[in-house]
Amino acid sequence: MNKLSQWVKGLREKLNEWSMKKKIAYGAILAGVLATLIYLGVSLGSTKYAVLFSNIDNNDMGSVYTKLKEKKEDFKVEGNSILVPKDKVDSLRMEILSEVPMTSGSQGFELLDKSKFGSTDAEMKINYQRALQGELERTIKGFPEIDNARVHLVLPEDSVFIKDATPSTASITLKLKPYKKLTEDQVKAIVALVSGSVKNLPKENVEINDTNGSLTKDLFNKDNLDTASAAEKQQGLKREYEKNLENKALNMLEAVYGKDKVKVKVNTDLNFDATEKETVTYDPKNVVVSEKNVKDTNKDSGNAGSGSPVDDAMGNKIEQNKDGSITTHEENTKNYEISKVQDKTIKAPGAVERLTVSVVLDGTLDNATRTAVTNSVASAVGYDQKRGDTISVEGIPFDTAAKEKVNKDLEEMKKEEEAQKRAKLYTGLGILAGIAVIGLITFLIRRKKKEDIEEDMETQGIDVVIADDTPAEEQAKFKPIQLDVENEKTHIEKEIRKYATEKPEQVADIIKSWLAEDER
Repeated sequence: MNKLSQWVKGLREKLNEWSMKKKIAYGAILAGVLATLIYLGVSLGSTKYAVLFSNIDNNDMGSVYTKLKEKKEDFKVEGNSILVPKDKVDSLRMEILSEVPMTSGSQGFELLDKSKFGSTDAEMKINYQRALQGELERTIKGFPEIDNARVHLVLPEDSVFIKDATPSTASITLKLKPYKKLTEDQVKAIVALVSGSVKNLPKENVEINDTNGSLTKDLFNKDNLDTASAAEKQQGLKREYEKNLENKALNMLEAVYGKDKVKVKVNTDLNFDATEKETVTYDPKNVVVSEKNVKDTNKDSGNAGSGSPVDDAMGNKIEQNKDGSITTHEENTKNYEISKVQDKTIKAPGAVERLTVSVVLDGTLDNATRTAVTNSVASAVGYDQKRGDTISVEGIPFDTAAKEKVNKDLEEMKKEEEAQKRAKLYTGLGILAGIAVIGLITFLIRRKKKEDIEEDMETQGIDVVIADDTPAEEQAKFKPIQLDVENEKTHIEKEIRKYATEKPEQVADIIKSWLAEDER
């Protein structure tokens, strides 16, 4: 106990020797360490919970809650989430899923399992429709952008007396997650899903809506949309082509005449018709297709002939000579055909049929300048006289009144801003000057007071120091100094006066140091 008390006493003495800042710093560090230890102890000792189910339907939430109460499991509910101890999440989730049917707000074909024996056809049909709607809702909720979905089907009655059955219809309402949006392909996928799942349901009879309106509006009227979009695309290409030509001519002329001194407008006639052209060219050179040769032969014969020739149908001649020999003449014919070359050309749409360019320059132009500008613009825009292109160049003084007014207003605004800046600057300088003057006056006043105090101290002498606590008048009135009396007090006074007479500067320094200590 003695050692402990000595250690505590020594620690207390060390703490007393520390300054206030040091005590505060070490105290804050000690408090932080203690708070960390307490937090770790509480967090490590408490049960850690994890989410078992979240964002599920209220009916499913009630079923899970009831089942956990039956199992007497430790759990808690936070919002629309059920939390259980972290080490039991996986096992409890599997048990709950196996024991509680999670419908997620929609019941599917499990409704048919609940059908009672002896149900009528109308009840079976209604249950089938409800089950089909529930299954479609579950599938649609699988999209990551969809928070909830409702499906309504209208299934017409089948009849053997109706030749053409009435098609089914479907209406789907979607609740999208915040800042999410379905693409056109996803909407088409939902339409295809519903159309393929319901009998006699064409895609045009599927209506999908969300909080912003219909998602299937004009989705299947693509003919008109394609025509309109094609026309808009053509007009956009035309404007883009004209703007490109205008920039070419404008950049060239502005380098010579300056900015805002030139105006250029281009109008083009583009042909967006795709044409196909076939060309056949005949070669003047003859080409032999077939050839027939001529052959003559002589043969001796023992019998004399009359010598008259015999022609056959092939153009051959057989003649019997007087000496009895036979002469044969064979003839071949050549057939010729004229060759040809066939070309097939497909012309892409967007060809320029005619180009019109208008150029206006600020001021007047002479003929030489007009000709030079016309030639330069023609080269820049691709002028073609065969197409009937035209270029018009005129010199007209521009109206600059509006521009001058704008420039004048801008200059006035700029002057006002500069005046405001100068006013702020002068105000700031005035405030600084005032502060400086006030500070100087305060410094001079304090300095004057300090000098007056020092002068008073010097004039009063050493008596003020000796009797600092007692006024001089009271000492003179109630306790006069008797110089004739010799005692210890009078002796000290004489010695002090003698010392002050011999060394007044040192005495004044001592008095100043005392005054400084009193002021502290």
